[in-house]
Amino acid sequence: MSVGREEVQRIAALARIQLDDEAASRLDVELTGILAHVDALMEVDVAEVDGGLTLPPPLPHGPESGTVFRQVGLEADPLAPEAPADRAPEWSEGFFLVPRLPAVDGGSVDGGGA
Repeated sequence: MSVGREEVQRIAALARIQLDDEAASRLDVELTGILAHVDALMEVDVAEVDGGLTLPPPLPHGPESGTVFRQVGLEADPLAPEAPADRAPEWSEGFFLVPRLPAVDGGSVDGGGA
């Protein structure tokens, strides 16, 4: 099976690649060679090949596998030596507390806007 320079140029245009005549000729030869290899592989008779492919057992996952994961903890930020709670206006049980938005409670948002 031959590809042809016109087909190479069409594929290059679809991929938005500009090819000069030399590159198109080179790719025509390379693609034709690849397709010749594929044609040769298609002619191989595999009817006698044992289809009983054995796969390895699946990898264990999850806590039942006994896999121990590294504990990830928060490390101190060298640029901000104080704890986040020290900088928070309101803090509770490891979380920043922020006021609810009026729009969330069904109220109107000040300042207009769309």
